[in-house]
Amino acid sequence: MNRSICLTLGLLLSGCNGIPTPFVSDAAYKDAFMVTSSLPAPLLYQASAVQWNEDYAVSAKHTPYLSDVAHRGRGDVVFIKRKAPSAPHWRQASVGESVTAVGYSPLLMPVKGSGHVKEGKLMLKNLNDGVLYSIHDGPSAMGMSGGPVYADDGSVVGMTVAFVPTRYTESMTNTDLADAKRVSVFMSYKEIEKEWRRFQGDVKVPAPVAGYVIR
Repeated sequence: MNRSICLTLGLLLSGCNGIPTPFVSDAAYKDAFMVTSSLPAPLLYQASAVQWNEDYAVSAKHTPYLSDVAHRGRGDVVFIKRKAPSAPHWRQASVGESVTAVGYSPLLMPVKGSGHVKEGKLMLKNLNDGVLYSIHDGPSAMGMSGGPVYADDGSVVGMTVAFVPTRYTESMTNTDLADAKRVSVFMSYKEIEKEWRRFQGDVKVPAPVAGYVIR
């Protein structure tokens, strides 16, 4: 059974749904880094990012005025020109597997939140981009948008986008989102790969589908 839910953009993109754990450094998460806004609002906005390949990184499109943006995706992703000696292994997540979202808090500290991938997916009415976003039940917070979601094997399976307060999902039926302690939203590898191929001009993708639907 599908259930439509309408939320404001600010509710999805700010605040927190738990307390991510601060850490000093961790080689397992070396591909995550912080990005900030440039002119006309230098350093006013801060988010997270992750290396996509040796020439580009990805971050969340909703962060204003990011510099070195080479392509803005139809979904909530931008590709940023950024050279790196290596890049993480990316793959699609499996329902039920353990994941850890990594990013930077407003205090500029690296933070992480662990949970499990849930079965449900979301279409974000506010973004109206036709993308099916994935879900995990680990904590996430403002500033982590654009940061990587790691699987236990070290692969990156997606990029944090937002969170949804559980009061909007706890009454749902036929989905494990109803029992989730938290609902953190991430753009999966599959959806980012679609945007990358569009950037490279390799595929034609249908027009966006309107609505905010949990499936």
